[in-house]
Amino acid sequence: MIDDMAVYIANLGKYNEGYLVGAWFTFPIDEEDVKEKIGLNEQYEEYAIHDTDNFPIAIGEYVSIEELNEMYEIIEELPDYIVECLDEFISHYGTLEEVVEHKDDIYYYPDCETMTDVAYYYIDELQALGDIPPSLQNYIDY
Repeated sequence: MIDDMAVYIANLGKYNEGYLVGAWFTFPIDEEDVKEKIGLNEQYEEYAIHDTDNFPIAIGEYVSIEELNEMYEIIEELPDYIVECLDEFISHYGTLEEVVEHKDDIYYYPDCETMTDVAYYYIDELQALGDIPPSLQNYIDY
């Protein structure tokens, strides 16, 4: 997923004049490459992020390339199970940096959607209670 992340960066001056001039860029993004591909110069200095592909969080239109690259580097270090739900984690923790700070506090239970699923996972998959005799299995209240 991280290898496929890309953003569409448009020349804002041209866009405001009614022309669609922009390109897709993969990470890490080279600022000189952006300038060359979308025609940034003394007359057209500003750009805007108009779209994303596989970028796991919502970003603003006017995020700098430097900030995008920093976000990419941070996201690259996170485990896949956090990246897959990154927007939700950011809603809970507040910022991407807070998610990184608390990444070791996040527990992942594959294929668990309810706490009952988590209980089954602990007992059946992790063998948290060891081998449970069949005669006692019906007495466990998940």
